[in-house]
Amino acid sequence: KQEIETLERNYDELEKDYQELESFKSQNSEAEIQLQVLRTEHTAMSAQLNATCADNEEIKTRAKADLQAKEESWKTRESELLFEMSVLKSRAGKAAADDGTMENGEGESDPAILKARIEERDRRISELEDQLVSGEQQRRALHNRIQELRGNIRVFVRTRPFLPNDGAARS
Repeated sequence: KQEIETLERNYDELEKDYQELESFKSQNSEAEIQLQVLRTEHTAMSAQLNATCADNEEIKTRAKADLQAKEESWKTRESELLFEMSVLKSRAGKAAADDGTMENGEGESDPAILKARIEERDRRISELEDQLVSGEQQRRALHNRIQELRGNIRVFVRTRPFLPNDGAARS
C-alpha cells in the first residue's frame, strides 16, 4: 500500500512536471514566434533607415552643389557690381572736376571705365597673389610631410653593413 501511495505521489509529481514542461514549451514557441516577428520588423526598419540615410546623403550632396553654384553666381555678381561702382565713382569724380559738363560718348577711351578696369585688375592681382601665397604654404607643408615620411621609411629599413665574420658564419 505504501508503495502504491509512493508511486501515486511520484505519478502526481511527474504529471505536474509534465504540465510545467508543456507550459514552458508553449511559452517558448510563443517567444520564438515573437522573436521572429521582431527580427522581421528589425530588418524592415534597418532597410528603411538605410534608405533614409542614402536619401539624406543625396539631398546633402545636391544642397552643397546648389550652394556652390549660388556662391559662384554671387561672387560674379559682386565683381560686376564692384566694377560698376568703380566706374560710377570715377565718373562722379570727373563730373565734379569738369564743373558739371558731361561727355555724350561712352567709348573704350572713357577714363572712368579705364580707371575702373585698372582697379578691377589690381584687385584681381591681389586675389591671385593671396592664392599664390596659400598655395605655396600648402606645397611647403606637403613637401615637409613627404620628407618626413621618406625619413621614417629609411629608418625603418636601415640595414647594418656586411661584416667579415658574417661570411664565415655561413660556411
